[in-house]
Amino acid sequence: MLKKDKGFTLFETLIASLLLFSMLTILLPLLTLLAKEQYSNMERLKITSKLHDELQEALVGTVSYPSEYTITPYRTSAEFSFALDGEYLKGCAEWTNAKQQTEKKCLYAIME
Repeated sequence: MLKKDKGFTLFETLIASLLLFSMLTILLPLLTLLAKEQYSNMERLKITSKLHDELQEALVGTVSYPSEYTITPYRTSAEFSFALDGEYLKGCAEWTNAKQQTEKKCLYAIME
């Protein structure tokens, strides 16, 4: 009579390993993409917030315009520029994000 083993066969182990490695090859690139996207969103938020603060200072008069300068509000340096655009003061920030693409964000303020 054959004796029953309580362990796994080689075939079962190979199938389980194949499933595990398949899932890892799908999940790791997705997790990397999510991390880059999260970092890009944080960059965008911090730079836009700093642009808003700088635009407020320009309205008060502590920053003269037209002007251009570079600031690093988060981990990425951004080039800020301010100029009059009709009755509006236009403030723009331009930077290279985590995906190595150039992003630009502009805010406007009414001159009174």
